[in-house]
Parts: sequence; C-alpha cells; structure tokens
Amino acid sequence: MASTPKNTGCDFTPLYTSTLDEVGVSASRPVRVGSWISGKGPFRSLLPNHPDHPGWHYGCPVYVPESQDQHPHSHDHFEVSIVRRGKALHRTSHGEDTIGPGTVIVLAPGMTHAIYGIEGLHQTNLYYLTEWLAGDLMAHWRETGLVPLFIAAALFRQSKDRAPAAFCLSECEMGAVDNELADIGRESVEKHPSLTFLRSSLLKALILLSRSYARQSAFDVGLGFREEVVAALEHIEEVILQCEAFSVGSLAEILGLCPDHLSAVFRKATGWSPMTNYQRRRVQHACNQLLNPDCSITEVAHALGYCDSAHFTRMFKKHQGITPIAYRNRYASLRDQRNDKLQ
Repeated sequence: MASTPKNTGCDFTPLYTSTLDEVGVSASRPVRVGSWISGKGPFRSLLPNHPDHPGWHYGCPVYVPESQDQHPHSHDHFEVSIVRRGKALHRTSHGEDTIGPGTVIVLAPGMTHAIYGIEGLHQTNLYYLTEWLAGDLMAHWRETGLVPLFIAAALFRQSKDRAPAAFCLSECEMGAVDNELADIGRESVEKHPSLTFLRSSLLKALILLSRSYARQSAFDVGLGFREEVVAALEHIEEVILQCEAFSVGSLAEILGLCPDHLSAVFRKATGWSPMTNYQRRRVQHACNQLLNPDCSITEVAHALGYCDSAHFTRMFKKHQGITPIAYRNRYASLRDQRNDKLQ
C-alpha cells in the first residue's frame, strides 16, 4: 500500500478543472482509458490509429515533456490513475507521497492534486460517467468497496478536502486489471461500441481495484451506514424504478420509525434529507436515460413520473446545474463524429 502522505502544509488552489467531455467521455463512450507518458520530445496526443500508439493498455495516450509538471487541478469526475513505470511526487492539501509502479490513486470529483518531480512516469487513467455506472446502485452496493471508492462522492455530500484513496497493485492484480482496460480500449475505438460490453469491463476493473484496496486497508472500506439508512436507500431506488410516489412519512412507516428521527439519521449519514436524496437520484436516473438519443425529453420525464417537461426541467437544473437538453448536448456525438472519421 502507498505510504501515508507526508504533511507539507500545502493548501492547493486548482488552476483549472478537467471535465469529462474534455477527456472524450460521451453518450456512446461513457468510459475512457487514457495515459500520460513523460519523456523527451514535444507535447503531443496520439489517436488510436497512429503508428506510434503504444498499445491498447494505454487507450489514447498523451505524451508530455518530462520537465512538464502537472500543476494543481481538480476534476468534475472520478479519475482512477494507475502508475506503470517511473516515479513522481503526488501532492494534495494533505501532503505529498512518492508514487511508483503499481500505485493506484482514486480521485473523487472536486479533489485537487498535482504531480511534481516526474522521472519517466507512465500512468494510465480511467474516466467514467458516474450517472451511467450508478444506474443499478443496489447491485453495486453488494460489492465490497465499489460504491465507497468509485461512486459515493457523486451520491452523498462528502468533504472535498478528503485525501484520495491510494494503494498498490500486485503484479497479478495489475495483469487482471490490464485485461479489462485493454478490452475497454479496444471496444472504445469500434465505430459503434457496445455499452453492455463497456459497462461489464468497467465493473470488473473497478471490482478488482476494490478488492485490492480492501485487502490492504486497515479500516472497514464500507460507508458504515446504519441498517435503516441502507433500507431507506433501497426503498428510494425501488420507488424511482417503479415510478411511484415518494414520501418521507410512508418510508418512515415502512421502517417503523418516526419521520423526524429517520430524516435526522439519514441526513447525518448521507448529507441529504431523504426527500432531497430521492430528487437527486431521480435526476441521476434521468441523466442515464438522456444518454439514449432515441428517448425524447418528454419521454424521460414521463418514465420517471414527472408531471410535465417543465417541472422535469426545473428539478433537473436545480440538482444538475444545467437543463436536460444541455446535459444531452454535452455528451452528444461531436467527439463521436470525430472518432468515426478515424475508422
């Protein structure tokens, strides 16, 4: 496992924020594998059909001069970074640590980090659209560490000043994860990649990483939610999927609790009230459906029980920050059209 970061007293302010659309995530390719490879020569990016492309394990690599540090920056998405060779100093507001071959760093949305002192560093990064991954949330919940490491920060209110998870893969674990990353890389450059295939490979990669982290962690890798909170989360998912009405009173009655007590316990665990969590999850399910270009905005609103498109749009913008059509356009086919030209 990566050693505990040395406290340097650094308080980082991000110079920029990386976004999912910038790294090539889209409706037809909601997961991406890419790499930063340091070495001699100018900054350049290689597309999959380039003769110098180093292989599927690296996805779409970006070559950077070894002298070019990665300055403090944040992300609006999860980034899973796996070091293949070389070394560097990884810094956050919690301090710095040396990273080397086999090191895995899981950065949740909003976390700020930087990489300095780069020496021959090759790192593979995994990016994914959380709303797409979290559609079957309760099934993922049963996989040890999967939700806490790779989904929870998008679901629950957590401190952005948390330290990223860091651990090391064994040679065997690296090989198993590599197989899944290779499959994601190969499928992503198909003209019409299979979303089922991509989801399967992504889940296997994340489960393998979760198991490695759990094996090395001295602490419980779960979220530590009380039984009634998990039951409430399960009920909320069922209500959304069955397009039924939701009320805190009905939920409290099912769980045998008074509404005020349930709300207090739920808020303490998740950072949200049960009603706010329901509204947020309904919007996240809507995000997943909006990735399907064959579904109209009205159809998505109706499928999730909104009274009309106007109400749906208001609630979507409240919790997502943009309108449904802006979300759809953000992950629409501009990048896919560019990729199609490469075929």
